[in-house]
Amino acid sequence: MSRSENQILSDFAQQAQLVLDNPAFNEALRLMSEDAMAQMKRCPIRDKEGLLLLAQAARITDKVAETLRGMLEAGKMARAQIDIDAARSESGIKRAFRKVL
Repeated sequence: MSRSENQILSDFAQQAQLVLDNPAFNEALRLMSEDAMAQMKRCPIRDKEGLLLLAQAARITDKVAETLRGMLEAGKMARAQIDIDAARSESGIKRAFRKVL
């Protein structure tokens, strides 16, 4: 049986959560962002290409964390949809029995 797109998104969310909870990963992102900003401050104003490259480096580090948070949120939505689909496919007798207990 193939896995649904919602199941795959839910699994990705779990993996993204593990990455976001990893202190080494968070420290690496923080250091990369701080380094890019420090280099931008030291870069001569006339060096437009250098400033552009450093700004892109700073944006990339922000985008990585943002993408992981987006994957986490998409996974939460997918998990909710999986739960809704499971409740809809539950028979009336099972649903009544579950509510009684």
